[in-house]
Amino acid sequence: MWEILYGSPVLYDCALKMQELQIEICCNDLRPPINKEASRRYVNLIKECWDKDPEKRPSTEKLCEIFKEWQNNENIILELNGSKTILENIEKSYVNTFDGGSKFISYTHSIFKDSELQNLTL
Repeated sequence: MWEILYGSPVLYDCALKMQELQIEICCNDLRPPINKEASRRYVNLIKECWDKDPEKRPSTEKLCEIFKEWQNNENIILELNGSKTILENIEKSYVNTFDGGSKFISYTHSIFKDSELQNLTL
């Protein structure tokens, strides 16, 4: 969601290997912190997308509808842009506090293609 709305990957400071990070995300609900300055509209949607039950998450069609609505509503655009500016400033200060230990969470085609995860029991 962060990448879709703000056009940049989520900065994640973590000593975990990518495979361990993927397991933590899928099995232990590891999520990036939601900044208190983020738009409530955005926060509510991201929490819906994080629901453990896939049936409760919005479909891609629903997300497209929501994004089109946001895109066509000047008040929503202003709200999200104001939030983006605040969050970018916070992110810059966050990046400057770490000395190379930061990682970006990247898109992977499927975490289960990884041989170590094929036998994972959820």
